[in-house]
This record gives sequence, structure tokens and C-alpha cells, in this order.
Amino acid sequence: MKENHNRPRVYDAVLGGQENAPPGAVVLGGLEGVKRRLANPIIEQKIAALEEALKYGEAGLELVIWALEDRLWKVRHTAYSLLASRPEPIVQEILQQYSHKIDRYDAFVAMARAGGMSDIDTLMDNLEHDRNSATCKLIDFTLGLVNTHEGQDRIRHYLFNGTHIQRNYAALYFKRRGITDILREAVNRGCIDRVQAFSK
Repeated sequence: MKENHNRPRVYDAVLGGQENAPPGAVVLGGLEGVKRRLANPIIEQKIAALEEALKYGEAGLELVIWALEDRLWKVRHTAYSLLASRPEPIVQEILQQYSHKIDRYDAFVAMARAGGMSDIDTLMDNLEHDRNSATCKLIDFTLGLVNTHEGQDRIRHYLFNGTHIQRNYAALYFKRRGITDILREAVNRGCIDRVQAFSK
């Protein structure tokens, strides 16, 4: 009788959402499950996946190293923390290269001063996905440091196309600079209300 290698065995992992999982199978299993959760925009899912990744040897270690480049600071910080206890010299060398990206204040200030499109995107992503008061205050402060034309254009993009919180902080940026024509346009388009735009 020919063996079917594609048929799941009882101890195989099953990706979440599949029906007819064998009894006792682990759902969302294996490295593929970790990769899927790392691609998830929900920050808690990404962090849980990182914590599991190191169970999968070199391949999992590589995923955690890649996460040092994640746009979300909390994910980068988790990856850095997980790698900090690793004894491998190559891991310690990589951590030295990334240490400047882990101090959130310095990293965000550097992005704001660079003021490129991807810098603004990263700041706005962190605002959207990490809505605690410390993050909101830091983003508010660092957006105020943006002085490039490219950065200002990108903040304008978020004023008209961002989520609710991103539009609010983009409006604050233009309000503090007294750029009222953009604010009036945003009010007219229904992106923000008059109070957000013009209250003292």
C-alpha cells in the first residue's frame, strides 16, 4: 500500500482555521504558524510569535533577528530582549549594531529629524498600534520636529487618509504651525471637525 505523505499525522501541527484536525494535533503549529502570526498586524500576535520562534532552532532565530527591523517599536524591543540572553557571538554582534534602534526616544527623534516618507509612516504606525499615553506623547513631540517638505507632505497624507487617531495628530501638527488652509480643507472634507482644527 502506497503511503500518502501529504496526509497529516496525529502529531503534526495544523494551521489555524483548518477543519478536520487529527485528535491531539497542535493548532497554529510549526514555523509556518509563527511566520503567519509575525505577518499579522496585531501587535500582541507578533510578540507571541516571536516568543515561540526560538523553539525552532536557527530558522526561528533568524525570524527573531529579522524582527529587529520591524516598524513597531514594541516588536523590535521584544526581539532585542529575546536575543539579549543568547550566547552566540554573531547574535551579540548583531545586537550591538541594533542597540541605537532600541532606545525608543532616540529612534523616534532620529526618524522625525530625517523626515522621510518611511520615517513618518513608522511614527504613525506606532501611534496606531501602541495607543498608550507615553507613546501618544512621544509621537506628538517627535512629529513637531518634522521640518522636511517630504515629511510635511506625508503628515498631510495622514490628515486626509489616516485612521482617526492619525488624523488627530496630523491636525495638531498643522495647527501648531498655523497652517490653517490645510486644516480648513480637512474640515470641509469631513476628515476632522472644527474643534480639532481651530480650538485653542
